Amino acid sequence: MLEINDLTVEFGDRALFQNVSLVFYDKKRYGLVGANGAGKSTFLRILTGQEHHYSGEITWPKDIRVGVLNQDHFAFEDQTIQNVVIQGKKNLWEALQTQDQLSQKSDMSLEESALYAEAEAVILREGGYTAESEAAKLLLGLGIPDSHHRQLLKTLSGGYKLRVLLAQLLFSQPEILLLDEPTNHLDIDSIKWLESYLNQYPGLLIVVSHDRGFLNGVSTQIVDIDYGTLRIYTGNYDAFEAAKALEKEQKEKALESQEKRKEELQAFVDRFRAKATKASAAQSRVKMIEKMEAIEIQPSSRRYPAFRFSPHTTSGIIPLQVKDLGKSYADKQVLKDLSFEVERGDRIALIGPNGVGKSTLLKILMQELEADQGSFQWGHEVLPGYFPQDYRSQLEKQMNVFDWLYQYDATATVSQIRGLLGQALFSGDSVKNKLSTLSGGEATRLIFARMMLLPSNFLLLDEPTNHLDMESIESLTEALREYKGTLLVVSHNRYFVSEVATRILELRPEGFTDFKGSYSEYLEKAGTDHLNRDLSLQQRTVLSQQTQKVEIRNDNAQNYEARKQQQRRIKQLEKRIPELEELCLSLENKIQASDLALAEAYGSGSEAEQALCLQEKQKLEEKMTATMQEWEEAEEELVNLQSSE
Repeated sequence: MLEINDLTVEFGDRALFQNVSLVFYDKKRYGLVGANGAGKSTFLRILTGQEHHYSGEITWPKDIRVGVLNQDHFAFEDQTIQNVVIQGKKNLWEALQTQDQLSQKSDMSLEESALYAEAEAVILREGGYTAESEAAKLLLGLGIPDSHHRQLLKTLSGGYKLRVLLAQLLFSQPEILLLDEPTNHLDIDSIKWLESYLNQYPGLLIVVSHDRGFLNGVSTQIVDIDYGTLRIYTGNYDAFEAAKALEKEQKEKALESQEKRKEELQAFVDRFRAKATKASAAQSRVKMIEKMEAIEIQPSSRRYPAFRFSPHTTSGIIPLQVKDLGKSYADKQVLKDLSFEVERGDRIALIGPNGVGKSTLLKILMQELEADQGSFQWGHEVLPGYFPQDYRSQLEKQMNVFDWLYQYDATATVSQIRGLLGQALFSGDSVKNKLSTLSGGEATRLIFARMMLLPSNFLLLDEPTNHLDMESIESLTEALREYKGTLLVVSHNRYFVSEVATRILELRPEGFTDFKGSYSEYLEKAGTDHLNRDLSLQQRTVLSQQTQKVEIRNDNAQNYEARKQQQRRIKQLEKRIPELEELCLSLENKIQASDLALAEAYGSGSEAEQALCLQEKQKLEEKMTATMQEWEEAEEELVNLQSSE
């Protein structure tokens, strides 16, 4: 359990959050969300001891192991990938090194023999004899094949080096795990593996991510940074979004009701203030108005860009043809005999694991690379617009935001340029900021401002959501849904692909699949979700039952006492399940009552009463979640036990 008390973080006259008190519980997975600049990374740096400019108290459990991703791969460049992972357990690594050094001696002294024995004890305690196989599982899950495990780390590219360091962190098995954008350098298969791994993680997890699908798949709670505070919501990101929208709606209704009541009271006062017979009643209503506590709806720190891509011309019916395209880097072939034809209006999601040539294809189409074989042909009146994955190379660091955009259309007016920058959330003096000072999200929005300035009827986007916050991703998703041109986009973001794509082009080492339909339709046809590895509860139950039946058929040595214990457990479950069902119904009624109490508190209660109602509702929802989980687990266990009799 991790406790935060009265945490306040201020930079100059700007407060990120004030007087925050929270408790993070073991075996919970918290998704940390908020707008860019709201303080997510600052909060993680405070927890890891990298940020000291704050007031308040953070209480850690005694002797707890906290895991944080090490970004410094330079310290491991000349070591094998497997050994880098095993070094996640420092004590184990030191013991293995000690034992290895002493084993090379032909004759050990008594002191050296004692050191060898101590090292052996550490190796046994830390699972040293299965360390290589455990490291291999982690590396394979993160997309690094067996053939690379004994190679030096420096043989990998930067993104894959970070995967090795992520494997090192997971191998260390910390009780508290802190992750900041862990999916940024992962491909589809690695993201789904990590999601599955974290769902089995037994400790306390706090993760920052802008990947909505990942947060939905992993989070049991959402920590929202907004309105100058942090607040915990039960459930995944979708549940959080619905709860927050409901709260806002309730508060707006309460404010509207209060304003209407004030108007009614004021109308009475204005009408009867001058009448002696009504003066007393009018005065009492004046006091009622004065005693009403103002309901304030604070502005959210979340800001939504207004992306809008409007082609000025219409392309031909077939804007792009690709025939037998191939490309290799040295002896590694990334594209082979790739052929497809694009129809006007297609919104194609280009998916597949890293290294199969997705970015390479876009670079070939934009003539940044030459294909080794095959050809492509742009259609009539096609005006392509390109968002590269390495977009930073297009930004001249010494220019400011306004001048950089203005250079692309000297005929545009100042108000037009400022208007586009405003749509990309650059306003006031921020348009004078140097490009070298921009964050990843700001730089991405600026590239999109240029794409709005220079209309194109065929967009090629390479990982456009990587550095955007949730609000910007939502705005980009909506803009692309309404886009009247043709789209070819590379993305590992499940939500984004599901919402935007009308056609799926999956590249694989052995070939490609061209599916004309949405991502959900593709999953129905293909049967495998490449962006989310989770099996449904029903599938897990069926697999569990099948596995258990096989085990029971093979277990002929089951004794009488074991069967008696099983029968006693069945009776306990048969009694407990109706109790849990009744408890769920009762909690559901209480939650409905708390909703009414919350609305009433917003209308006439104090801030303390509102906070109390919210706290009570949150407790009920947490209890409901736990009870539902126990109910489902009890029913599943009962089915399994009954089927094995």
